[in-house]
Amino acid sequence: MTHPPAPAPRRHRRAVGQLLLGLVPVLLVGLGLLLALALRLPDVQAPLSAARETTTATVTATGAAPGGRGLDVAFTDAGGTEREGRIELDRPLEVPVDAELTVRYDPDLPARGAVPVFTDGDAAHAAVGDVVFGLVAIVLVLLVVGVLTLARLLGRPRLRTRPTTTVPATHVVVRQGLLVRSFLELDTSAGRRWLPVHWAPELDRLAPGTPVTVHGDPARARLVLPVVGGAEVWPSGRLRSREPRGEVRQAPVDPDAAEVGLGRQARADGVLPFLAPFLGLLWAYVDGSGPRGFLVATALLAAVLFWVPQWLGSDPRATRSS
Repeated sequence: MTHPPAPAPRRHRRAVGQLLLGLVPVLLVGLGLLLALALRLPDVQAPLSAARETTTATVTATGAAPGGRGLDVAFTDAGGTEREGRIELDRPLEVPVDAELTVRYDPDLPARGAVPVFTDGDAAHAAVGDVVFGLVAIVLVLLVVGVLTLARLLGRPRLRTRPTTTVPATHVVVRQGLLVRSFLELDTSAGRRWLPVHWAPELDRLAPGTPVTVHGDPARARLVLPVVGGAEVWPSGRLRSREPRGEVRQAPVDPDAAEVGLGRQARADGVLPFLAPFLGLLWAYVDGSGPRGFLVATALLAAVLFWVPQWLGSDPRATRSS
């Protein structure tokens, strides 16, 4: 008498949805900021592009407008005409009168009054540097977030091919500050192991010490794929031989636990992005990039701070009930 083959474990579609829930805002915000900065770059580059002539200027006065950051200079243009110019520094600096600076200027400007001139490290160069740095930083963030998310989406299904073993498992939740994560506590031949996982309702139905099937060897491997209640549970990190830091407690068992929508997931994880304005303000102060730097940093940090708990596999039910 032959027995029908056991049904394949259900795919962990919720883990895929949670990862995409974190990725999409980062992509939208990042691409929007890239577009805004790319459109701004020609404007900040225009004065420097027009300054085609280079000469040596002598400082005649300091502390001029705007805000004491202006330097008045005198120079001789390419046609031999004595002219006056003003350099706007990025911040007030002590520059001695009669100091000589290499400057650039626009030869097409009329020789009446002080014309804008530019030197390395002035406000115009700093503005271009801020925009270029912003473009590079955003591209790096998009690459890191995209590669990490894509690697998990493509890598976790490959764990299905590993040999299976059966070990007792207990569902625990770990609180670390504002973040609450689900872990499976596995009793292996090499001792107890803790595996962070993306939440699934099958975890809340799991009685402590219930044997579960695991793809991979939890005693030796760094990544395994548990099957709980006939459903795959994707790991959100590597196996640990030490108990996770933070407040560790056994999750309550709920035999009737149902799926939790991604809307509730978003509300549960919507606290971390509120830290973004404070971090953005700190960045603008340290970098000296001003209000624009604050807005760019805040928007990008808010998206990344929302992505982080999705990547780490935050537990919406535990977050709501703790």
